[in-house]
Parts: sequence; C-alpha cells; structure tokens
Amino acid sequence: MTARERNSALIEAIIADGTLRDAALVEAFRSVPRHLFIPESGAVTARGGRLSAEGNPDRWLAAVYADNAIVTRLEGPEVPRQRGSQQGPATSCSSAPTVLARMLELADLANGQRVLEVGTGTGWNTALLAHRLGDRAVTSLEIDDRLLAAARQALHGAGLSPATHLSDGHDGHSGDAPYDRIISLCGVRRVPRAWLEQVTEGGLVVCPWGLLESAGVLMRLERRAGGTALGRFHGGVGFMALRTPGSSPSPVRDAGQQPDEYRLTQEDPVSPLLTFAPAFALSVMVPDWRMRRRWIGTGSGLWLCDRRGESWVRIYPYGTSWMVEQGGPRSIWDEFEDALELWAGLGRPEPNRFGLAVDPDGGQRLWLDDPDGRSWPLGPPI
Repeated sequence: MTARERNSALIEAIIADGTLRDAALVEAFRSVPRHLFIPESGAVTARGGRLSAEGNPDRWLAAVYADNAIVTRLEGPEVPRQRGSQQGPATSCSSAPTVLARMLELADLANGQRVLEVGTGTGWNTALLAHRLGDRAVTSLEIDDRLLAAARQALHGAGLSPATHLSDGHDGHSGDAPYDRIISLCGVRRVPRAWLEQVTEGGLVVCPWGLLESAGVLMRLERRAGGTALGRFHGGVGFMALRTPGSSPSPVRDAGQQPDEYRLTQEDPVSPLLTFAPAFALSVMVPDWRMRRRWIGTGSGLWLCDRRGESWVRIYPYGTSWMVEQGGPRSIWDEFEDALELWAGLGRPEPNRFGLAVDPDGGQRLWLDDPDGRSWPLGPPI
C-alpha cells in the first residue's frame, strides 16, 4: 500500500468508530498525512522497535499509519535505563492519530478562532490546526530546539507556516493572547495560571491531565467569568508530561530502607494500582505519591513514595501471599486502604465521572459527578 492509501484507510477507520466527525477536521487529516512529520530514522514504536524508512520502508510506513504513538526523541545515554528497556526515557512522541482526533474534536474548532498549541513536537498536530484554521490563527510553542527545527522543516515541506516559538509552554505566549483555544499535547497535573489568563472567557483548554505518571485522561476545561474554570474528564490517554519549572523530584526507586511496619496479606494489593479506574481514584483521593514497578527474586512488585522519598511503601510477592512494607512519617498504605474503601462506597466511579474546577482564588480541586458536590483539593504539582 502507498502512503496515500494507508492514510486514507486510517482516516476511514477513525471516522467509522465515531471519533472523527467534523468535516473540516476530516479534510485536514486527509490533506496533512502523518508520514511527512515522522523522522525517517531514529523513531521507535511504542513497544521499542526501531524504525528506519531507508532500512525497512514498508515497516516504517506501516508503523506510521498504525493507530499508535511513535516515540520520536529519547533521552541520551547518560539517563539510566529501566530494567528491560532498550533505550532511555522518551521525551517526545507523535501521539496516536485517534488521540489527536479526540483532542481536536473536544476543542470544538471553528473558523475565526485563534489557538495556542503547547508542545509542537513533530509538528503534525500544528499542521492539522493550521490547515483547519489558517496559518495566522495558530501559535505553537516547543521547549526543545532540535524538535522545533525539525518541526519547522516538516511544516515548510507541507506548505504551512504557522507561528512557532522556542519557549516554555508552562508560561503560555502572551504576545499573541488572548486565545479562543489552548491545546496542549503535553500532560499537566495542574493547569498553569498563564493558560487561564491567556484564554478568552468562554474559551477552552484541552489537554491530557493526570496525577499518575504518563497515564491520565483528556480534559476539556472552560474558562468562565471571574477567572474561574470548569471541566470534565474524557477517557484515558497516555501522554508526555509538560516540563515544568523547578527542581526535579527525587527518583522513585527502592533504596533499601528498613520498614517501620510489615503487613502480610492474602488480598492482592497490586491489582488496584495497575488497574486504571482504581489507580486514578487513588491519585485523586490520596495526595502526593508516585509509583514504579519493582523486580525482585520472588516476582514483580511495586515501590511507592511521596514527593521527597521520605515516606514509602514496598510491595512484593511472599509465597502465596503479599508483603506490604511501609516507612516514614506518613502511612501511605493506610491512606490507600481508606481511599479504596471510599471509592467502593461511591460506586467505583470511572475517571469520566471526575472533573476539575478552578476557584476564584486560583485554587484547583477535583470533583465527582457534580462540581458543587464531593471534591478534593489539588496540591502543587509533583
């Protein structure tokens, strides 16, 4: 199959499943093929397979037009590799086509709108926006100079020239504000103040959101009067995190500390943390924790800790049971048990029953079912 045929088949599939509905967006996807924005060498599939348009052009093209993310930039060799990984952590990717279609449909785009895009990345979404709204309606920000240079070249090759800037997307871009829409391809844990200041009243912020690392939901947030905003979550999605200012958090790793408490249990404590709905609820109801898989001689477990690594939990198989160890000033596992009991009592809500509210004082809180009902305050980003 040619690139044109593969692109057409992909678009028809996205239309058939109901994801892509706006006729103008359909035309944009048809006119701006993905392969123009994927590097011919150095890209990696979501499963870690390396892609080369020269070495294996059919495999490269098949991967480009599969409905999957493609990693387009990896950290260098100075970054420690995770066990079993063949490369360092990903710092940029081309989102799966269905994810882009969902985001653009949620943005409710219309002629005459002005859009700020955070995270130019490969430039494909930038190109879709520019085709839909016009070059002059789109401003795109990218923090990585090498990514931006490649995206600009790809955009030029596609005959498009939206405004692109080397800039920290956390701060938005006041020079072209206000915007009717702010669309971020980078996930956030707290909506930056600058975005809410630079979007018009009645305007929308659409982006991945989540407290779980690299996994969350799509959020559509509407700016309202008085600096307030209200939004609901829409389905799960993986994402690259927005690079935020400030020092990096301590690594999530098992440093071999001696526990303050041991607990042996027959009930599997790992499943709720590896199943999206309860894990998402725990991220909302229990503040300030992070998680990594842990590999030991008895099998696969988990390591959790708070922001500073002072309080932690270690979980691993122990014969036919599970051992839960915790230490530090917080009893994080006790907080998890209380939260899981609350989640079950609330009917085991899926993530799309939650939403985000920004209050007049700038405080952000997560709510369940009704913005005026049960809610949880959102602390500073981890």
